[in-house]
Amino acid sequence: MSPYHFERNKIIVTADDYGIRDSAEYILQLVKQGKLDRVSVLVNYVSHGEAQALLETGVKIDLHLELIKLIRTGEKLKESAATRGMNFVVRYLLGFVTTQKVEEEWRFQIERFRDVFGRLPDGLNSHEHLHYFPRFFPVFMKLAREYGISYVRFGRKSIRSEFNRTPVSKILSMFWNVNRKRYLESDPDTSELFVSYDWLDDFNEITELLSENEKPIEVAVHPERKDEFVVAERFF
Repeated sequence: MSPYHFERNKIIVTADDYGIRDSAEYILQLVKQGKLDRVSVLVNYVSHGEAQALLETGVKIDLHLELIKLIRTGEKLKESAATRGMNFVVRYLLGFVTTQKVEEEWRFQIERFRDVFGRLPDGLNSHEHLHYFPRFFPVFMKLAREYGISYVRFGRKSIRSEFNRTPVSKILSMFWNVNRKRYLESDPDTSELFVSYDWLDDFNEITELLSENEKPIEVAVHPERKDEFVVAERFF
């Protein structure tokens, strides 16, 4: 029996990275156990068989927008956040990653999702949280509106990256504040707040967040990581 007591309907549990590495196998196990509410798909990496298997479960399927080819990072499981962040900054400043290229790539991924899954995604978010970057956030919101995708990963009240007190997480919180006004201009559906499980020191911090909020919070997990698979299976 779980030592944690909370209302399960107050958590939106989302598994990220479906399709890359061995993630599909672990995510499908959790979906079939009823542990997940949403699954975020890396559509350039998912096979037609993996897409069909996910569709058959009836779970909400979101598109996990990515810029792996443009940034040349994001495929490996154990890349450090500092390395990824520095690589992004360098390629952005050198002009390899522009808002035009980002829009073209993300639009391509939405269309590819429609081809592979036979419909549009239920929601939008991004690999490595790149849609929070202020230059990319307007593109992200524009595409959500244009394609009629009503749910986005943002966090109406906050993004709780302060649990992970690294420079990258602090920058992410700053980006959230910059983007908040733009988000409110269209106010699509989102959770009350967003937190990634790998930002937390322990599960108790989730129960603390739930006690602070009446509306659901979104918690992203990465089930190809053994510890996160165990947490999702045991506690959700």
